[in-house]
Amino acid sequence: MDCLEFLRTSIAKKELPTYVYGYPSKRAYRAFSQPLRITDLVEQANGSKQINIYIHIPFCRYRCTYCTLFLTTRHRPETLKSYVGRLLEHIARYGEYFGDREVVSIYFGGGTPTLLTQRQFGELFAALDAAFPKRSPRCETTVETTPDSFDSSFLDCLKALGVNRMSMGIQSMEPGELAHSGRPYSVEAAKAAMKALVERFSHVNLDLIYGLRGQTRGSWSASLGRVLDHEPQTLSLYPVVVRPMTSITTSKAHNPELFFSEVEKYEVYDRNVALMASKGYRQESFTRFTKIAGDHAYRQEASDFGGTPLLGLGAGARSYFGQYHYSTDYVVDWSAASSIIDAFSARPFDPDAMASHGIKLTQDDLARRYVLLGLSLSALSRRNYAAVFGGALAADFGEELKALESLHLVNLADGNAYQLTRAGFKYSSIMARMFYSGRMVALEEQHQAA
Repeated sequence: MDCLEFLRTSIAKKELPTYVYGYPSKRAYRAFSQPLRITDLVEQANGSKQINIYIHIPFCRYRCTYCTLFLTTRHRPETLKSYVGRLLEHIARYGEYFGDREVVSIYFGGGTPTLLTQRQFGELFAALDAAFPKRSPRCETTVETTPDSFDSSFLDCLKALGVNRMSMGIQSMEPGELAHSGRPYSVEAAKAAMKALVERFSHVNLDLIYGLRGQTRGSWSASLGRVLDHEPQTLSLYPVVVRPMTSITTSKAHNPELFFSEVEKYEVYDRNVALMASKGYRQESFTRFTKIAGDHAYRQEASDFGGTPLLGLGAGARSYFGQYHYSTDYVVDWSAASSIIDAFSARPFDPDAMASHGIKLTQDDLARRYVLLGLSLSALSRRNYAAVFGGALAADFGEELKALESLHLVNLADGNAYQLTRAGFKYSSIMARMFYSGRMVALEEQHQAA
């Protein structure tokens, strides 16, 4: 099937693939025949003077029904203490090799990073300051959180440490939907948490999910309206994804009538776009809407998509160094997470065995990644592509780009940058699949069949 026919067919069927936020996905990772060495990574990173840092905190109090993230709910204070201790060692040792680079962004993700203590955050920031002293003047420092995992003192501590962006999953403002999602806090707790964040931080991102069990269009609109009342700078609105080995999969199999269809999700999406525009928000991706003027609302993503190396620290964290994309062992069956986390905490830093799992991208896949991720943020430059890959974008991806233009999914601004149209944002996940290489499709299919 050619590109144009693929797009027409997928759009006509109202297909809604999983939102694409990276390439390749972890489903394409395999065990390396030989572990990656630090010298392999240094060689790949030599072309960049900057770096992004991601720190994974894989601990939560509960697992939401739709969650497939690498985390465990089985932990004690001693578990977090040993894990943070190993992170401190990794930060210091990685700094020996990459500490001369300018840090563009720091992101604490999870899990629930705010399950750490204020003292542990202080130790981590002190280690980062010592190992990576160069900061971009606009360095974005983000911490993820949940409404029931912090108090005012904790937020004041994070702000004093230099955190300038907070991201919190709200998901719903309806008690029944929260309960069905496995989130045990009250709507009142969510309101108080939002108020506390927006009072203290210049940039707050809030997540909401549409298509949850029992949700109606009316209840979704009510949730979105209640969150908008707090005027967050950025809102990320996700359609629920029903993935294997999550409890929501079983729930939908038994009661499909309680969930939005793909067609209904697209209809809700259209209403979201119109509402967010009326409230003064600019659409930045399929999911993200922001009031941040003249800049990306998630700089780590934009910098990563542009090719800046991403150093992932912690069990389950992903790292991107040129051709090498890697992680610790990763989880399909969530019950394996605890053993992988314990192994990370017990194993000292080894420069000759940095990663056991991942993939080495070809030059073709690096180009595909650059194009599909650049398009997803509506920022694919012909000039930049030529500077990075030494060839013409139109020559390398002419068929795909012509198909996008013919269906009015992109515009060419100033003869240089491809930008998504309103329809392009809507169908960006379908568009992204068009750029997958045959190798990546095969690896993902093999993983799903295993």
